[in-house]
Amino acid sequence: MEPVLHTDPQEQLCSLYRSLLGRQENLDEFRQLLSQYLPIDDDDTEPLSATEVRERLNQRIRQWTGRPFGGFSAAQMQMWRAIVVDRRLALSPWNEARN
Repeated sequence: MEPVLHTDPQEQLCSLYRSLLGRQENLDEFRQLLSQYLPIDDDDTEPLSATEVRERLNQRIRQWTGRPFGGFSAAQMQMWRAIVVDRRLALSPWNEARN
């Protein structure tokens, strides 16, 4: 039985940011893997190829940071892909607050 890892999601994200900002090759690979992540089908099913890309990215993040990382969900991958690859920000509540 594997031990349960209790990790702080905010600390995980900060560790990822430091890794991406500190090493250009990590950022380039992060962007490349996200670009390979295919959108989820209309029936909300993640294609097998997308699952493989997500698992590969999660493993690379663990290697870059050298820390436990819970891993991105399919929804988080879509969000990150939209921001990093498609260069869109999904900030509709923020945009509504500004208007």
